[in-house]
Amino acid sequence: MTLLSRLRRLLIGRDQVDDATGTDAALRLLRARFDRMVEISADAIISIDERQRIILFNRGAEDIFGYHRDEVRGQHLEMLIPEQFRQFHRAHMQAFAAGADAARRMGERREIAGLRKGGQEFPAEASISRLDTPTGRIYTVVLRDITDRKKAEETQRFLADSSAVLARSLDYRTTLAGLARLALPHLADWCVIDVLQDGRLHRTEAAHADPALDPMVQDLKQFPPEAARAHPSVTVVETGEPELIENVSDSFLEAIAASPEHLATLRRLEPRSLMVVPLIARGRTLGAFGLFSARADRRYDADDRLLATELARRAALAVDNARLYRQAREAVAARDEVLSIVSHDLGNPLSAIRVSARVLERLLEAGNLEQARTQLDGIRGAALQMERLIRDLLEVRRIETGRLRLVRRREAVDRLVDEAVRCLRDVAREQDVSVIGRVNEEVPATVLVDADRVQQILSNLIGNALKHASPGDTITVTADPADDAVVFSVRDTGPGIPAEHLPHVFDRFWQASQQGSHGIGLGLAIVKGLTEAHGGAVAVDSEPGVGSVFSFTIPAMSEQMD
Repeated sequence: MTLLSRLRRLLIGRDQVDDATGTDAALRLLRARFDRMVEISADAIISIDERQRIILFNRGAEDIFGYHRDEVRGQHLEMLIPEQFRQFHRAHMQAFAAGADAARRMGERREIAGLRKGGQEFPAEASISRLDTPTGRIYTVVLRDITDRKKAEETQRFLADSSAVLARSLDYRTTLAGLARLALPHLADWCVIDVLQDGRLHRTEAAHADPALDPMVQDLKQFPPEAARAHPSVTVVETGEPELIENVSDSFLEAIAASPEHLATLRRLEPRSLMVVPLIARGRTLGAFGLFSARADRRYDADDRLLATELARRAALAVDNARLYRQAREAVAARDEVLSIVSHDLGNPLSAIRVSARVLERLLEAGNLEQARTQLDGIRGAALQMERLIRDLLEVRRIETGRLRLVRRREAVDRLVDEAVRCLRDVAREQDVSVIGRVNEEVPATVLVDADRVQQILSNLIGNALKHASPGDTITVTADPADDAVVFSVRDTGPGIPAEHLPHVFDRFWQASQQGSHGIGLGLAIVKGLTEAHGGAVAVDSEPGVGSVFSFTIPAMSEQMD
């Protein structure tokens, strides 16, 4: 059996060959099968003659290049090659034509690319073969569009590099700044990061790929996203779902602008397409990551959204790790501070007890009972001081862990004020300080509160004022109405508090770190915790040299359950 016979049997089947009337019929069947194989191939199959004129252009080539076969038949192959690759292609064809190989892979030493009908370049891989026929030499190129593969490779490389960058630091601000720069320019021309803090979005980072435009993007930090309810960052944080706007219109910019100045800045930045993806880590929404394209040739699509979402997922974990690390460091610092403060504040009364006990022993041996009683009172006072410190520490712990229990009853507002004033009036009189109470006649008659806890709040505030009072000063305790609530206030005429210290006065141990402070600094922290447990809020207003007003608001009709 000849080689041709074996080939015919292999390609068109034994029975078809046996039934064929001759070689021409077999070749027609072979050609038909070849045409079908060429036509159904997803790859581009292009044949050219010796002058590189296209003579075959299959359906795969039509799909990849965007031309119909009638548009390219007879045209030079270079119409499908980007201009910067054409010289290399000519050299390659000359070497292949003169070489001994009948087939070889193209682009072994450098990347090759194709040129679509619309002028878009795309990465490709291809092989070429040659066949000498009675009518001349034919070259056939089999080409595959590897755009999706290259994009996937670039995406994986980008995400791997991003993970490495995000892992470099455990500093919270550094991690956020690193995330902003990561997206530029691979994924965006400029971006913003909005972080959720205390229930509100704060624009913490912004960056532009063009250094000349970066100051303009930094100006966006002064416009909070929540100034416009239509802002996608607000929606993304609320829903936890990414948003993509392929084409940004001017009406959209008007909807999200917080002010005319904000709108003018947005227009100068010329966003054409945008994505906003949530920053979610461990089931907790940390904020939103906004990415903007200012290029006409880059409109975001679903693939871009997937990439941005994956980057945001990795970034959120890095940001949350940085947040947890910061909290851990703060916790360690707080622990050390507590140990230092407690050892100091417990040490003083312990020393007093030790000294007084030694003196008491000698006085009893001498039979001096009067002075012995004085020493005994000193021991009792020191023990009470230690007991108070331990109680305050336990109270703060209960508040922080949510284990504080309130026993609410309807209580008369005037009675709460009178009781607080009565309890501390004698102590104040010893310092030559006046403590007076006043209840606004328009205040609700009763509030639903834990009376003991309200007394504790008022006692701490009055006691705090007494610590800083001078002889002749006056402390005023008031109750005033405010939108279905009662505002209790303690006003003093003491030295006042500098403005830069006001944000910290309700912090734990803050007073203890201040020069000339009195006590461990838990009183105002307890005031804040007990007030919030009632569903209220605390405030302070102070002017150095004039005095301070500490106030707390309790809902008059609160039915909040413990």
